[in-house]
Amino acid sequence: MEKILTKYDEFFLKTAKPIIEHEEYQKMKYIPHHNGSVFEHCVRVAYLSYKIALWCRLDVVSTIRGALLHDFYLYKFKKREKKNLLAEGYRHSRNHPKIAKENALKYFNLNEKEIDIIINHMFPVGLPRCYEAWITSFADKGLALLEYSVRAWTFAYLKTKISLKARRH
Repeated sequence: MEKILTKYDEFFLKTAKPIIEHEEYQKMKYIPHHNGSVFEHCVRVAYLSYKIALWCRLDVVSTIRGALLHDFYLYKFKKREKKNLLAEGYRHSRNHPKIAKENALKYFNLNEKEIDIIINHMFPVGLPRCYEAWITSFADKGLALLEYSVRAWTFAYLKTKISLKARRH
């Protein structure tokens, strides 16, 4: 497995391996998501969700599998126009869980919890029915915020650094 996966524990990797190594899942490495790829985001969400589910003594296998597949939509966003940003964001929030579920069912056998995690992770657009789906929903939001913040801060830092350099010359 890749370098990115070396920081995760053995049980997580053993459970995640059949999904992570799947040919279709590998395509997510090339779909941008905030500060990285959809692949990296899903692995982070799955690991954080797994750790919380483990601490809460919940179904960790379903949590890992469902969280890995929560953004398995396999499409890139078109460049968004500012005038349609809100509408496009809402449309994506409503549609991508359904597309992710369809893709996941095409390639993997899923149980009800895993489907609930995938289809309802965009709370309040979807309402999770099991604890594992609630955990994944909040892990997804927290990590997306962190990933987006890192990107925004990096951009602001570089912009400031470039403008300071330009002033010196």
